[in-house]
Amino acid sequence: MQTQGLSRRTLLAQSLLGASLGTRPAPAAEKRWEGIFVIMQTPFLDSLEIDEESLRRETDFLARARVHGIVWPAGAGETTSLSYPERMRYAETIVKTAAGRTTVLIGVHGANQFEAMDYARHAERIGADGLHALGPGNGSSDPDILTDYFEAIASVSKLPLSIQVSTPGMTVDFLLRLADRIPTVRILKLEMGNIPHDVTRVLAERKRPLVPSTGGGAMNLYNQMERGSGGTMAGAGFADIQAEIWDLYQAGHKPQAHELFLKFLPSAVLERRTGFVLQKEILRRRGIFRNVVMRTTRRFTMDAADLAELDRIMELLRPHFRV
Repeated sequence: MQTQGLSRRTLLAQSLLGASLGTRPAPAAEKRWEGIFVIMQTPFLDSLEIDEESLRRETDFLARARVHGIVWPAGAGETTSLSYPERMRYAETIVKTAAGRTTVLIGVHGANQFEAMDYARHAERIGADGLHALGPGNGSSDPDILTDYFEAIASVSKLPLSIQVSTPGMTVDFLLRLADRIPTVRILKLEMGNIPHDVTRVLAERKRPLVPSTGGGAMNLYNQMERGSGGTMAGAGFADIQAEIWDLYQAGHKPQAHELFLKFLPSAVLERRTGFVLQKEILRRRGIFRNVVMRTTRRFTMDAADLAELDRIMELLRPHFRV
């Protein structure tokens, strides 16, 4: 075990040759990793095959909505239901469709570090801008296993790395230690614990530029921006609204940003009850998806009252759509 660990560290050092932990990137380079990085939904045909046409439309929709980045696949994209060949094929589809119009992070998490390394090599080969990784498929919280896993990913790619909290072992303390070991770690997506407070901790305790991003359906987006958050990673349905909130806030128009956030907030609350199928229903209504088929469930979790609530939310937000 010790020999394998040393081998990974050697590979990591080779892949990062020339990188300097003490060098702060130029402001423009750092800002590129901040903002609304949308977790894409994965569309399926009635046959449960991936709907490539809808996936292309979703990618194009997000680029035209002027989001700051897109991520595929991750949890909201039903990653665990996707096969290895599907992830390889459609990652390339997304990179090509985005065509440099927004930052693309390709999800490289896998059942184990060797699968994750394959995804990371492939992401760099197809021209992705960065990598996004949850913990290993076994859900381990062992800090040594997690460290080996993320170091293995970084050892095969020089691309910036976004790490998403996915097990209780991925605490803020662990993430900060990991970022000290892996210079390519750029984004920390905080998911468990007290997320707004964790944003504050990362900003206060980081030793180099690290972007604290968040999940939770963007439910705490305004509070987190007030704390200096680097953005959020939520679903695609109202991605343009989230991007508008962020852009208004960053431009100094805080009252307008807060007003729009309050209009958006009911959709985040609704998602807590209904799950990710809400995002597919919004995308269907906006002409991006053909249906709301999911591989992970056959039960449509929205009832008539939920659909009526979504009617009201969409009516409220429609004047703010960018696309």
